[in-house]
Amino acid sequence: MTVTEDAPAAAPAALEPPAATPAPTGLAAILGSGDHKVVGRLWIVASLFHLLLAGLAALAVAAEKIDLSGVDLVDADWLGPLYAYRSIAAAFLFLLPLTIGVATAIVPLQVGASTIAFPRAATAAVWTYLLSGGLLVGAFAIEGGPFGTDVDGVRLFVAAFALVLIAQVVAWVCIATTVLSLRVPGLSMVRVPLFAWSNLVAATVWLITLPVLAGITALAYLDVRYGGGQGIFGGGQATLYPRIAWAFGTPAVYAFAIPALGVVGTVLPVFAQTRHQQHRIAQGLIGAFGALSVGAWAVPGYGSEPYHWLYEGPWVVVSFAIVLPVLGLLGLWGLTAMKGKLSLGSPLLFGVAALLMLVVGLLAGAVQAIEPLETMVDGDGATPLYGTSWSASVAAYIGLATAIALLGAVVFWAPKLVGRLFPESATRAIALVLLAGTVLWAFPELIAGLMGQPALPLAEVVDNVSTIEGLNLATLLGGVVLALGLAGLLALFVAAARSDELPGDDPWSGHTLEWATSSPPPVGNFASLPEITSEAPLYDARHRSEKGSA
Repeated sequence: MTVTEDAPAAAPAALEPPAATPAPTGLAAILGSGDHKVVGRLWIVASLFHLLLAGLAALAVAAEKIDLSGVDLVDADWLGPLYAYRSIAAAFLFLLPLTIGVATAIVPLQVGASTIAFPRAATAAVWTYLLSGGLLVGAFAIEGGPFGTDVDGVRLFVAAFALVLIAQVVAWVCIATTVLSLRVPGLSMVRVPLFAWSNLVAATVWLITLPVLAGITALAYLDVRYGGGQGIFGGGQATLYPRIAWAFGTPAVYAFAIPALGVVGTVLPVFAQTRHQQHRIAQGLIGAFGALSVGAWAVPGYGSEPYHWLYEGPWVVVSFAIVLPVLGLLGLWGLTAMKGKLSLGSPLLFGVAALLMLVVGLLAGAVQAIEPLETMVDGDGATPLYGTSWSASVAAYIGLATAIALLGAVVFWAPKLVGRLFPESATRAIALVLLAGTVLWAFPELIAGLMGQPALPLAEVVDNVSTIEGLNLATLLGGVVLALGLAGLLALFVAAARSDELPGDDPWSGHTLEWATSSPPPVGNFASLPEITSEAPLYDARHRSEKGSA
C-alpha cells in the first residue's frame, strides 16, 4: 500500500470573536429582566404609586366625615366607591404587593439562592399585577367597582381584581418554592431566617385565602354579568363589597402582618449585636400566628347581630388566641435585647413602632369580639362594636403597622435594593412621624366606634354627632401626618438612590446570608458563601474571626 503524505493546508486565519453584546440598560433592562432584584423593585415602586392613590382616596373620605349632616366635599355617587377603593387598593394594590416586592428581592438572598424559583413566572406575575392594577383603577374611574353605578365598570373591576389575585398567587408560589427548594446546603428549615420563614408562612396562608377570594369574585362576576339587578347568587352588585371585605376584616386582616413579625425578628438581633434567642420557638410562634389568621371560617357575617350566633364561638376564640403568639415573640425579643447591646438604628425604630401598633390592633380586635358592650349610644341595649368604626380602626392599626414594618425593611435592605443607605437621623424622625400619624388616624376611630359611628360612611349617624365629627377631624389630621411622613420617606429614598456615597457590602453587620454579597448584588447573587452551622452564619463567621485574631 502506498502512503501519500500531502503537505498540510495552511491553517485558516483565526476568526475574530464576535463583538460582545452590551448588556441592556434603562427600560430595556427592566422589561426583559428575570433578575429577582429587578422584579422585586418593580413590585415595590408600583405598590408605592398605588399607596399614593389609595391615600388620596382615604383623605377624601376622612374629610367628608368631618360633617355628618350631608355630602359636601365628595359627590354622593362617589363616596361609596371611594371608600371601597381606599380599602381594596390599600390591601391588594399596596400592602400585599409591597410585601411580595421585598420578599422577591430579599428571600432568595437570605436562603443563599442564585435566583428566585420560576423566574419567568415571577416576572409574568409582576407584569400581570401592573396591567391589572391599572385596569382596576380605571374601573373605579368610570364609576365601576363596589357601590359603582356603571355596570360595565363593575364588570371591568371584577375581571381586573381577579387578575390581581392571580398575579399574587403566582408570586407567592415563587417565594414559597424558593424557601422550600433553593436553600443552600447547610441551611435546614429550622435555620431559615425569620423574614424568609415568615414569608413562607404568609405564602401558605395567602395560597389558601386568595383562591377562595378569587372564586367568590368569579361568582360576583356571574352575578353582575348575567344575573341582572338581583343576581343569580343573591344580591348582584349590591353585595359586591361585603363579598370582598372579609379578606381585610378580622381575623383575616392579621395575615397581612405575618411578614412584619419576620422583619422585626430579623432586624432586632442585628441591632442587639447578638443572635436571636430561641430561634426555633420564634419560628413556631410565627407559624401559629399565621395559622390563626386563616380566618375566613371565623369571620362574622355582614348581616345584623353578628354576635347572636358567634358569642363564645370561633371568632371569639381566634380573636383572643392570636394575641398569644405575639406576646410570646415579645418575650423572646425582650430576652434578645437584654442579652445583647442594643443600639436604636432607624430600621429597628420602624420595627418597634410597627410592633406597638400591631399589639394595640390585636388587643382592640380581641375587645371587639366580646359580647356587645354597653356603649355611649343612646337607646336600649348595647350596640355591637363589630360593624362600627371600631372595626375600621382595628384594620387600620394592623395595616399601618404592617406598612411601617415593611417600609423599615426597605430602609434596612436599601443597600441590597438600590446599593445605598438612607440618612440615619432623618429616617429616625420619619419613623416617629409615621407612629404619631398612625395613632392620630386609628385611635379616634376606636372612640367613634364606641359612640356608634358605622364603619361605612354611607350609613347615618344619629347620636353624638358633634363629638364624632371632632373625632373624625382628628382622624383627618392623622392622615395628613401620615402623608407627610410617607412623602418625607419617599424623598429620602430618591435622594439615597441618587447619592454617590456607597454603604459597603454589610453596613449593619448583619447576621444572614444577604450580607455575604456585594451591595447591590450581582446577577447570580453570590461568589462564595460562608460555612452554615446556624440560623446566623455571618454572625458565626464574624465571631470565629474575632476569636482567631484574639
